[in-house]
Amino acid sequence: MNPNYTEYKFPQIKAHPWHKIFHKLMPPEAVDLVSRLLQYSPNLRCSALDALIHPFFEELRDPNTRLPNGRFLPPLFNFKPHELKGVPAETLVKLIPEHARKQCPSVGL
Repeated sequence: MNPNYTEYKFPQIKAHPWHKIFHKLMPPEAVDLVSRLLQYSPNLRCSALDALIHPFFEELRDPNTRLPNGRFLPPLFNFKPHELKGVPAETLVKLIPEHARKQCPSVGL
């Protein structure tokens, strides 16, 4: 990717789709998230915020989700105002579920 190093040529390796590598070991949402995070080109890679609103993490937004020992999840949505500065409202709605909005009232949802 560095234009200063064009003399070395890496061997061409045929790409294998992630769903064939993981077969049935991972849910489709997990395979999709991994494929978005492990993009070679930084321009194609999903951002951290896009990863957080990915459907793979939807279970964490469910108020009935519990830890394996039956306890409640720790506070996951207690963002500081500066952490969400400039984030569009439609993204915040996807990120912070309605039941957790009282944890970060400064967001203004």
